[in-house]
Amino acid sequence: MELIIENALRIYLLACLFLLILYIPRIAYYFSAFRDQPRLVNPTKNRLAVLVPAKNESKAIQALLDTLAQQTYDREYFDVHVIVEDFRDPSVAMAKKAIDATIHVVPDQTRKGEALDGALKKILKDTPNKYDAFVIIDADNLAHPDFLLEMNNALASGRQIVVGKKRIKNWESANRSDRSLFSNCTALVYAMVDDLGNRHRTRHNIPVSMCGTGMMVRADVIKEQNGWPYRTLTEDYEVMMDCFLRGYTSMYYMHAIVYTEEAVEHRTSFKRRMRWLTGYTQCNKKYRRAVVKKTFGEGKIVWKNFDFLYSLLPVFIFAGISLVLGITCLFAAGAYAIFFQPLFWPILRVAIISFGTVYGVLMLFTILTLIVDRKALKMSFFELVAVIFLNPFILAEFIWIFIRIFTATNNLEWDNVDRIAYTPKKDK
Repeated sequence: MELIIENALRIYLLACLFLLILYIPRIAYYFSAFRDQPRLVNPTKNRLAVLVPAKNESKAIQALLDTLAQQTYDREYFDVHVIVEDFRDPSVAMAKKAIDATIHVVPDQTRKGEALDGALKKILKDTPNKYDAFVIIDADNLAHPDFLLEMNNALASGRQIVVGKKRIKNWESANRSDRSLFSNCTALVYAMVDDLGNRHRTRHNIPVSMCGTGMMVRADVIKEQNGWPYRTLTEDYEVMMDCFLRGYTSMYYMHAIVYTEEAVEHRTSFKRRMRWLTGYTQCNKKYRRAVVKKTFGEGKIVWKNFDFLYSLLPVFIFAGISLVLGITCLFAAGAYAIFFQPLFWPILRVAIISFGTVYGVLMLFTILTLIVDRKALKMSFFELVAVIFLNPFILAEFIWIFIRIFTATNNLEWDNVDRIAYTPKKDK
C-alpha cells in the first residue's frame, strides 16, 4: 500500500512538471510586464463621449464627476453622458450641476449592456457623426486627470478598442476603513490580467482581456454594431469575443488610468466575483464554438486565438488534479486515523504536498504581481506581508465559485453593491 501511495505522489509530481512545460508559453507573457510601454502622442484632438452607467449610484458618482471636471483634455472635445433608470435618480441633478452632463433614461435595466445600448442608440440617432470614440467608465470610479488625454493619445495607435490601467480607489481615500486585506488582495487581479497578460497581447496584436470600465471603443465599431448588443453579466468579456470573431483590434494602454472600487467585506467581494465568473461561463457557452470554428474551420489555423482557447488549460488541469488528489487523501487519512492505522501519515503527506503545491504556486504568482505593480501599490509593509499569505486563499476561492456556478439553480442579476464612503485625501 505504501508503494502505491509513493507511486501516486510521483505521478502527481510528474504531471505537475508536464503541465509546467505546457504553461511555458504563457510564462513568456510575464517578461512584457517589465518593459515600459511607450507613451503615445496624438496631434489630433478627437471628440469623445464619456458614458457613465449610473443606476442607483448617487452615493458614489459625485467623486467621479469631480475628476471628470478636472480633466486636462480640452473640455470642448468631450461630453459626459450619464445613464439612469429613472429621472428622479439623485444622480441626475448631481451630473447636471457638476459637469452639465447629458442624461439618458433607460427604464427597466437588468444589465449594464442594456443601459449602454439605450444611450448609444439615442446618440447615434440624434448625432451620428459627432463623436470619434466612446469611453465607458463606471460611476464608482475616479478618472486620473490625464485619463481622457491619454485615451485620445491611444487613438493614434489605430486600434479600435483600448483598455486603460486600473488602480484602486480605496487607496486614494482618506478613510482608513475604506480598505481591508480583502480589498488589497482582490486589487491585484487587475495587474494579473493587464500587466501579466495584456501587455504581451498588445505587443503581439492579440485581442486583450477586457474590463468594462476605463475602456474606449472607436465610433466605427459602435456604428457597425448599432449600439451595444452585449447582454451577459460580463459584457466586457463579450466584447473580447467579438474581437476574435469580427477581427476588431484592441490594446491595453497603461498610461490611461482609472481608479476602481474594491469591496471591503469578503461577502461583497465573493458576490462580485461570483457575478464575474457567471458572466464568464455565459460567454464561453455562447461564443466558444464560434471561436473554435473561426480558429480551425476557415482554411488556416488562427494561432493567436490559442491564447483564449487553451493558454489557461494547464492551470485548470493542475488545480483539478491537485484538488481531487488532496481531498481524496485527506478523507482517506482521516479514515485511517480513526482506526489508528500506520498508513495515516503517508496518505496525509500526499494531501499536504498537493495542497501545498497549489498554495506555493499561488504565493509565487502573488509576489510576482506585487513586484510588477509595485509603483501603484499603496500598502504598508505589514499589509504586503499579509497579502502574500492571504491572497492564495482568495485566488483558490475561484475554484469554489466555479463549483457554485455549475450547481446553482438561481440566475444572478446585475445589481448594485455597497459602496465605500470615499473621502479625497487633503493632499490630492
